[in-house]
Amino acid sequence: MNKKRDTETPSSTTTPITTSAPTPRPLDHWKFPTVKATIGPNKGSPGVTYYGAYFYPYTPPGVDPVFAVVGGREAIIARPHPTRGIEIIHYFHDDLFFPTEALCSACWTRCTRTGAPLLAVGGAAGIIKILNIRTGKVQQTLVGHGDEIMEILVSPVDQDILASASADSTVRLWNIGAQYERQPCALICAGEGHRETILSIAFHASGRYLLSGGMDHIVNLWVLPAAMPAGSDDPLVLHYPHFATSMVHSNYIDCLAWHGDVVLSKAAKESRIVLWSIQGFTSRVDPDAWGAPPTTHEFRETRSVFGAGFERLVMFECRDTEPFFMRFGFFGARGLHPVLAMGSTLGRVNMWDLCRTEMFRRESGRGREESVGSAGGEVPLGVKVKVVDDVSDPFALVRPHHFVDIPKVRSPVRHIAFSVGGEYMVMVGEQSMITVCKRW
Repeated sequence: MNKKRDTETPSSTTTPITTSAPTPRPLDHWKFPTVKATIGPNKGSPGVTYYGAYFYPYTPPGVDPVFAVVGGREAIIARPHPTRGIEIIHYFHDDLFFPTEALCSACWTRCTRTGAPLLAVGGAAGIIKILNIRTGKVQQTLVGHGDEIMEILVSPVDQDILASASADSTVRLWNIGAQYERQPCALICAGEGHRETILSIAFHASGRYLLSGGMDHIVNLWVLPAAMPAGSDDPLVLHYPHFATSMVHSNYIDCLAWHGDVVLSKAAKESRIVLWSIQGFTSRVDPDAWGAPPTTHEFRETRSVFGAGFERLVMFECRDTEPFFMRFGFFGARGLHPVLAMGSTLGRVNMWDLCRTEMFRRESGRGREESVGSAGGEVPLGVKVKVVDDVSDPFALVRPHHFVDIPKVRSPVRHIAFSVGGEYMVMVGEQSMITVCKRW
C-alpha cells in the first residue's frame, strides 16, 4: 500500500479496548439521520465499487469520528467536515503485486504496544494486509486462506485477535501480537461447518461466540476458547459448531449481527432482514458448560447443543435488495435507540427504530392509534399516528419507519456504518459513492 496523503491520523491511546457507553439521550431527542454530503457517483465513469465503511471505534468522546472506506485497490481514511462535508485524511492504493486484488472488507484495531491505529483490509487476493495509519505502511500480512477474504472483524475483548471469513469455507482467528508474528493463525473453524463461501461473520459482545453464514444458506454458531491459543504451526481446529441451521434463509447469507443475545441476518433475493433467537441460548451461562457440539452424524436442518431450535421473532421488509453482498448497518450502543439501516439498489436507505418495534412486541400490539413521539423519532410528542408494526405474527413484514434518499444516486448502496455514538451514518456503494449523514 502506498500512502498518498498524510495530514492527520485517528486519535490513538493505550486505553483498554472497552470504551464507555455513549451518553444516553432523552427518547424525545432521538431522530433519524439526514444527508449532509456525498462524494460521487462519478459522471461518465463506472468508478470504483466501495463494499465497506468502518468507523474507528476508539475515538475519544467529543472528537470528530474517523472512518475507512474500501473497494477496488483503494482504502480511504476520511471524516465528516463542517464545511467541506467529507475530508480525506489518507488514501492508500494497493501496489503489492496482487493483480487480482479487489478489497471488500476491513476492520479497525490498534497496536497494543504503540497505540497506533491499524486497519486490516482483505479481498480477492486472499491475504489480509494490516496498515499502520500512523506510518502509512503495511505493518503485517496474514497468509493462510486459500481463497478470497469476505469479511474481517476484531474481537470485542482483545485488540490482538482478528477473525476472517473466506471463500475457502473456513473462518480463521489470528493473533497479531508481536510475539506471534512467525505464525499468527491461532484457530480455524472448518471441518463440518460450511460447504461453500462464508460471506459474513459476527462476534458476540462477550467475545466467546462467533456467528458465520454463507452461500450454503447455513448459519453457524461457534463457541470460542476462553483463552485464544498462541499462533503455532498447528492451529486449533474447531470441526463442529454448537448450533447450525439452514432453515432461517433460503439464499446466500451475506450479513449477520448480534443484538444482545438475538440475531439479525439477511440473505440475497429475500427482501427482508430477520430477527431471531437461538432457543435455549443465553450468554449468561459460561460457554464451557454447554458441552460438546452436535456432529453431522446427527444430521438435521437445525442442530443445537442448547436444547432446542430457533424462534423467528420479527422480519423487516427491505425492497430492491436482491443482489448478494449488500449489507445492512446496525447501531446498538447501550443506552440509545437500536437502529437498523439497509440500502437498496436505487440509492434509498430503509431504516427502522428497533426500540419502537420491540416496545410494540412486548405489548403484543397490532395496528392501532398510539402516541409515538417519544419512541418514533421525528414525530412530535403527542401526535397520533397509525402504528403499522404487526409483530404478533413472526412472518409478517415490518415496513421501514423512515427512508433516506441519496440525492442524484440511483445505484446500489452496498454497506452502511454508524459512528460509535450514533451521531453519523456513512453509506458506500457503486460508482465511487460515499455519503455522510448526521443524526443530531
